[in-house]
Amino acid sequence: MKKTIPIQRFTQAIIHYISLSYLQFVFPSVSFKSEINLSYVNNSKRIQGREDHLLNDTGRNQALRTGKYLKDNDPNWDFIYSSPLSRAYETANIIKSQINYQGDVIKDDSFIERDFGAAEGMPITKEIFEYIIRDDVKDLEKSYEIQKRVSDGVLSLCNKHKGKKILIVAHSHAIKGLLTHLDKNRTFLDPLLNCSMSYFVEENGVISIDRVNINPE
Repeated sequence: MKKTIPIQRFTQAIIHYISLSYLQFVFPSVSFKSEINLSYVNNSKRIQGREDHLLNDTGRNQALRTGKYLKDNDPNWDFIYSSPLSRAYETANIIKSQINYQGDVIKDDSFIERDFGAAEGMPITKEIFEYIIRDDVKDLEKSYEIQKRVSDGVLSLCNKHKGKKILIVAHSHAIKGLLTHLDKNRTFLDPLLNCSMSYFVEENGVISIDRVNINPE
């Protein structure tokens, strides 16, 4: 039986509660629509996928803001997971310091950013992004591939940590992969706010969308 749990504004991450699992993610990267924490490459308006760039000061301040919001509104987490990329891992640790989480941040390749193939590092333009949306870029991780990767990663965590509350720090296209997998009306062009937060629910092996694109400001 589904249980209603009050949820305030949050950062995208994952939560388990008895047989019901709430999933929530935090973004540390920017894509076409300028999404979450800025790195130096993001700030130059270039496509940033798996190249391992650090956050800049703006990105760190955004992560700090998210962490403070969680401290005040949703501070209790059983696990924190992160993409292995530095900008995500640093974001996760900044948040960890704010909510007084005592465990380690666990890196998980399931939540790494999309491999943009030949588009990696190119200037962000409407034309390039249209090629990406059509899966028409050499060596690009296809839409169905990232959708399956992230969905499988979420279900794996749900099975591993039954009844636990989990925060995941991931990336724009990783989270959009999950959103578009669950809702065919969504696309990779849908915007996500800087440091926005989204919850998903897993119950009996089925993931559903709860809330999306919540602004911590």
